[in-house]
Order: sequence, then structure tokens, then C-alpha cells
Amino acid sequence: MAEISLKGIVISSFDYEEFDKIVTVYSDKYGKLSFIAKGINKPESKNRYSVQNFSVSKYQIFKSRKANSLSKLKTGELIQNNFNITRNYDNYLFASVIISIILESDDFNSKSYQTFVSLEKALNNINQNNDPFSTMVFFLFYLLKPLGGKFLLNRCYRCNKPNKVYRLFDFKECGFVCPNCIRANEQPQDVRFINFLKTIDSETFSTVFNHQFETAYILILCKVLVEHYSHNLGIYTSAMKVLNSKKIFAEDTFENYTHSVLTRNEYLR
Repeated sequence: MAEISLKGIVISSFDYEEFDKIVTVYSDKYGKLSFIAKGINKPESKNRYSVQNFSVSKYQIFKSRKANSLSKLKTGELIQNNFNITRNYDNYLFASVIISIILESDDFNSKSYQTFVSLEKALNNINQNNDPFSTMVFFLFYLLKPLGGKFLLNRCYRCNKPNKVYRLFDFKECGFVCPNCIRANEQPQDVRFINFLKTIDSETFSTVFNHQFETAYILILCKVLVEHYSHNLGIYTSAMKVLNSKKIFAEDTFENYTHSVLTRNEYLR
């Protein structure tokens, strides 16, 4: 085994045998990586604080060269524990949704430094109670690109042509519809919602928080994202299921809510 150094964010840990843990981190150099932490549950272990869920730490690891063999922890140095996440149920849920998707998908087995930076920022935001719900939603939105499920927001998905004006966003197809392709039975959406989607598509996870957005639009985007992950990407974790079971996202309630929000612009009346 080769000894390596890395910075990692703990996305899963569970007890193994009497004093050991199996830990999975998302790292800056290797993407998703699992290792066994021997003796970590002993009271005298100096490494035990570095392997708590959501924590950010520096690790020295003996990295296994075999795909079916676990790496081994040598030392762990805690950088940030993000313990406040666990003090608030909703914040814990938002953070769990984020890490559950990374755990579920094999796309994160290879390294992505940008994903690591975004994940670190997301958990820090939630830990500081700094727009935790928006943080989760925007993280899920920008996570679509590495998963190959990005929304089509630079052209009409029906005619495949770019346009300066779009009249609606199709929730099932996750793409814009231009004026020439809108159907007689379809009602145009509030231009402010269209502009909201354009804006976040032009930003990154690092810069999107420079804008102020209406909470209603972020709620709608959250519902669309959860459905998109589930139906189009095949990712629907237990944390996502709990999120989707919240009263605001009940099908009948949310359909009426969405309609009222997206048809309230003056020029649509």
C-alpha cells in the first residue's frame, strides 16, 4: 500500500468489529474513497474526531492498490467538525440529501476538485445556518452537470434553437420552450421565473449566492430537481424521500401552489 495525503469530507461512517470504523470520504485528490480506521472507537484514539459525518479533515492513508481491498487510515487531523448541522433537523436533512446523492452515484468515484470545493462550501453554509435550504437546492442544480443531467436552458428543447425569449419551462422535459413552440393548451409562465432559471444557469455554485431570489422559485426548483434525479437519473435516496414527503411538496398542494406562483405576472392576466 502506498502512503498518501489528502483532504476529505466524511460522507459515511459505520462501526466495524469492536473498535474499528469503515469511513467514506469525498476527497480533494481522489474523489470518493473508503478506508478502515483501526481502533478509532477507543477512548484514547487521537484520530476519532476526524471521522465524524460531515467533518472536514486532513488524512494520511495507506491507499490500497486493489479495487476490492480497503485502504487504511494512518492519521486524521480535524479541520472543521460541522457539528452544528446535527443541531437542527431540517439542516441535517438538507446536508443528508447532498451527501446521499454523492454516495449513491458511481460518477463520483473519480476525482473532481470542483465538486469537493462546492461540497465543502455547501456543508459550511448549512453548518453556519446561512441559507441552508437554498444551499441544498443550488448544490443539486450544479451537481447535474457532472452527472450528465443538466437542464436545457440555452435553447428551446422542442425546436433545438436558441432564442432571446422563452415562454415556459417544461417541468417534465426540464427545458425551455420558445414562443414558436408553445402549444395552445399551455399557459405562459411568469417572466421572472424564466429569468431566475437563466440567472442560475449563468452562474456557478460559488457565485450564485451574490443574487437575491424569491423563495417560491427555489421551492419550485427543489421539487423539479428531486423529480428529475428520481425519474431521469435513477437517484432517489431515503433522505430525498423524506424531503419530498414534506407537506409543501404534496402533489395536489404543490400543483396549485406552482400554478399560482407562475401565472401571477400582470401581462399574463
